[in-house]
This record gives sequence, C-alpha cells and structure tokens, in this order.
Amino acid sequence: MAEIEALASPRPVLPPGANWQTDPMIHRLPQFADFVGLVERHAAVVARFLELKSTELVMSGCWANINPPGGRNSVHSHPNNFLSGSYYVSLPGGQGSITFDDPRPQAHVMMPPSTCRNAYNSNVVTLEVKPGRMVFFPAWLGHSVPINRTGQDRVSIAFNLMFPNYVTDASPALWRGTVPVADQP
Repeated sequence: MAEIEALASPRPVLPPGANWQTDPMIHRLPQFADFVGLVERHAAVVARFLELKSTELVMSGCWANINPPGGRNSVHSHPNNFLSGSYYVSLPGGQGSITFDDPRPQAHVMMPPSTCRNAYNSNVVTLEVKPGRMVFFPAWLGHSVPINRTGQDRVSIAFNLMFPNYVTDASPALWRGTVPVADQP
C-alpha cells in the first residue's frame, strides 16, 4: 500500500465516478519485483490447471487502481493477453466484488425463471473478494467493478500475462493440412 501511495502522490482531484490508475508499468519497478514473482508463480499453477503445454507466462502489464468513493470500473477486457487478474490490496469494510459478464452476445435471449440466480443459470457472475486475495481470469472476459459506496479508497493491483514466446508456444495452427507441403504449388 505504501508503494502505491507513493506512486499516487500527488493524486489529482477526480470527478465523481472516476478512478485513478498508474501507467501499466509497475511490474518493471524494483519495489514490485516480489509481487511480480508471486503472480508469475501462481500463473504457472493456473496454466497447469488448464493443462497447457507451456506453463510459462510473463507479466505484460501491471498497474494500481484506486477507486475513491463513487469510483468504479466499467465493463472492459484486456486485449492481446492470455490471462488477466487482480490482487486486492485494500477494500473498505474488508469486502468487495468483481463481476464477470457472459461473453455470448445473445445469452440474454433465453433466461428462464429460476428460484435463485447463480453461476450456472445467469449471464453475470459476481465474485466476492477480500484484501489479500488474487483472482485470475481469461483476458478476453468482460468484467467490471461496482461503484465504491464507502467513504474510503478501494485499492487493487491489476495485471496481464502472456506467453513469452507466443509465436512458438501458443499460436501454431491446431490442425494439419491434407496435402503434403512439398506437393503444393
């Protein structure tokens, strides 16, 4: 928290509903080296869980978010990355949430009534978080953070992860042609 406060000082006065972010480069600062190592080690665990051939992921961007009272993060995704995540530094009242939206454009067309909305019958999933928790998710998945309705700042560190050798590790075609290459014109 002290390192984030140092980066944020002096912080400009923000209009209602706005949030403050550092540039997405704090992973390059020596004071965040231990944090980067922690994230990359846990990202390898996620990659193993997903049974990926390459489990090495490196941080491609990292930034601090400060949501003052009334601040929020609208629905967005993180292009050109494989995984994204957030580490929760300070949450007023010790609780917070992140909401993930169903990426299917027509998911709302068929929403039968249910006795209780949950992760299996809804097109929105909200995950409750607390200080010290780290959450990983696909970078393409739309997500948002609700309005901070407390009188204190909500602080998190967001990050993106990508394969260090994307062309060789993750982008080769998943199929083979039926005509041998030597026989093609």
